[in-house]
Amino acid sequence: MAAKRRAGIGMLGYGNIGREVFAYYRDPRTNARVVRIARRRYNRPAPAAVKKLLVRRAQQVIDDPATEIVVELTGNAEQGAAYMLASLERGKHVVTANKEALATRWREIMAAANRSGASIGFGATAGGGMPVVRAMQRHASTDEVESFAGILNGTCNFILTKMKQYVVRHMDDPQIQRRSLPLEDALSQAQKLGYAEPDPTNDINGFDTKYKLAILSNLAFGAALDPAAIYCEGIWDDDRRILASDFYFLHHPRYLDGKYELRLVGVAERRGGRPALRVHPALIAASGPLADLAGVTENYNGSVINGRRLGTQFIKGLGAGPKPTTISIASDVREIAAGVLRGDGGPPAPPTTRGPAPADVRKVRTKGYIRSVSPDIKGIYAKKLEILARHKVNVQSVVNVKEFLYGRDRFMPDYIEIDPAPDGAVRDVLKAFGRLRGVRDAMYFRVLEL
Repeated sequence: MAAKRRAGIGMLGYGNIGREVFAYYRDPRTNARVVRIARRRYNRPAPAAVKKLLVRRAQQVIDDPATEIVVELTGNAEQGAAYMLASLERGKHVVTANKEALATRWREIMAAANRSGASIGFGATAGGGMPVVRAMQRHASTDEVESFAGILNGTCNFILTKMKQYVVRHMDDPQIQRRSLPLEDALSQAQKLGYAEPDPTNDINGFDTKYKLAILSNLAFGAALDPAAIYCEGIWDDDRRILASDFYFLHHPRYLDGKYELRLVGVAERRGGRPALRVHPALIAASGPLADLAGVTENYNGSVINGRRLGTQFIKGLGAGPKPTTISIASDVREIAAGVLRGDGGPPAPPTTRGPAPADVRKVRTKGYIRSVSPDIKGIYAKKLEILARHKVNVQSVVNVKEFLYGRDRFMPDYIEIDPAPDGAVRDVLKAFGRLRGVRDAMYFRVLEL
């Protein structure tokens, strides 16, 4: 009996994810098999089964007649986009996990796919093993997406989870500051477990979430959005970072007593027919309509999609790591390979219409808590309140978290609760706080509302 035909996969890249993908397709029960692998470090040791498929250049994989589906796993935005375009122009189907390449070159890549009639699978670019890309495609094709919010970076979610766990575990310890887990140490744990890259910049500064938000927004709103135009804050930027005291303030019974969970989110809302997009740390109510999202912990991802007709849909799945990414890649390969084997190709690429221009998120009204760390000097709070009044931001309360003191000068974090205000006005307040002598780490924790 003749062996069942399987579609040919050409792999570009053989790193952590590439090794997992190759292992997956060693299973003869799959409808595809790896026929060529291009590897940047060609001479590095590899299993014999891999060595016999290795070539030096990506173009050799793309040009090989046995390659029907190119799986692009380079991790390099510029190079990855070039390889995807070259593959599509040759009529080869593409599956990619390269969110930066896809987000920044969306219009060009989708136009190439539509011209050639080739398919492009990109479920692995957002949500890891969580099928949020497929959910968004189906939601947008049958309903009007009003808004969505997602925890889209498993690395950051893991870091925030570990920081909270340490604080909660030692909540009543008089030495709580010493018993807390600094962000640097939580990041180190994530790196040791393989959830964070050796250079974690794109994760912790929010860029990874921004690229994913752009991809999902293009699907939701029929747009071709520039990621560079998306407002973006991470959990650790040049002049601010998440502090252990934030979790103490959020979870100690003396303060907010677990009312909110702190997460890094990507948010998109339809405002006046235009998408308003932003990435930032957010406070999500532990009870209420977003409680499912608030409960997403460790390296999991989660997303809430609100449709005009369908209402609310919640999705959760593993985010960081090679295994979730491989499952998303395999899902796209399976669908495209089925079409290849039938002789009718795979699913069409999304259209390349420009779509609506993004809305100005500075005008979006948000409420929350402004945290800054200040020296114990006379008049500092009066100056802060003066700045808030000047920018017409109303104050509900001010709390000093005295259990945390930083440095020999005894810098203390304070949290100012504000009424809903234009987001741009609050950002102007943060800048003004940063100009006050000795004040640092000014950060705004918005309460997430959809």
